Amino acid sequence: MKRKFIVLGADILAAAFILLAVWIINYKIPQKGTQAVPLQKITEVQKNVNLSSDTSGSSLQRTDVVMSEEDWHQKFADKFTDKVVATDTSYTSPNLSVNLTFNSYDTGKLDKSNGGKHEKYGTAISYVLADIYVGDITCLQTAFAQDTYGVGYEEKLTDMSTRMKSILAVNGDSYSNNRHKDNGTIIRNGVIYRSMQSDAETCVLNWDGTMNIYPPKQIDVQQLIKQGAYQSWIFGPSLLDENGKAKKTFYTWDYIRQSHPRTAIGYYEPGHYCLLLVDGRQPSSRGMFPSEMAQLFEQLGCKAAYNLDGGHCSFMTYKAQVVNHPYKPEHQVSDGIFITEGL
Repeated sequence: MKRKFIVLGADILAAAFILLAVWIINYKIPQKGTQAVPLQKITEVQKNVNLSSDTSGSSLQRTDVVMSEEDWHQKFADKFTDKVVATDTSYTSPNLSVNLTFNSYDTGKLDKSNGGKHEKYGTAISYVLADIYVGDITCLQTAFAQDTYGVGYEEKLTDMSTRMKSILAVNGDSYSNNRHKDNGTIIRNGVIYRSMQSDAETCVLNWDGTMNIYPPKQIDVQQLIKQGAYQSWIFGPSLLDENGKAKKTFYTWDYIRQSHPRTAIGYYEPGHYCLLLVDGRQPSSRGMFPSEMAQLFEQLGCKAAYNLDGGHCSFMTYKAQVVNHPYKPEHQVSDGIFITEGL
């Protein structure tokens, strides 16, 4: 009998080792990647009619640059300042306005899901909200870790923020965490790195500053090219309906429906956005349910809102310093959203 237990234990350890090895090989060891195309080269190319003038050496397809007809500098003139004015919680310049608010409250609600494993975190929530106005869409940029699109490429958000010279940054959607065939369409800074359908909702920010969220398997890449898709993210779920009201049901899997640390993007109108970072998995903040995020974005008056990757990937930097309170030390992420002075 003892021998049987020893053999069984050995088999379990061997299986665990194999699974760990497969995970490391498939997800942690960098695969052959694609060098990211700098945003400046994209705009230089697309401002010219002759695309053969592209000297970046990239064969990646680009979207049409369909810019807003509104002058956001004029529209949001009261939000910008002639010179840079920076405090511990705000930053304004001729092109940009960022205002951080730190909030906390007690929900009185325990998370009893997943067999009650979240109950130990209590009922409190704390979050950081960044209210953002941009004078130009290039003030909102994305970047891949190590400037490379592919599986296994990671970098600390603080290091990426320094490299991007960003005022504010959050983690993205961890675009490379899904290797099954329906892994979606990834557009970053107007370049199409991956063109496939997805079984998740896709969030698209356009060059003209508008935002669209598409249901699963309803992406028309040619339409995205023509309308001028600027960024796309695949994670979800979306949080508001077409009238800007909080959804009551969410297109996602059960794990995401639990309370977690969260990162999300909100859209008011072209040129006006917000980024939400919710701490979690600690007594000071258990994390948010999707329904709680949805209610918050409705209260803020957003027209659309979309959940990005969360958990241990949820970080927000301001001037390249982490400003939220993650439950674990900063670790590396695969991509991020960066608020910069633009081009």
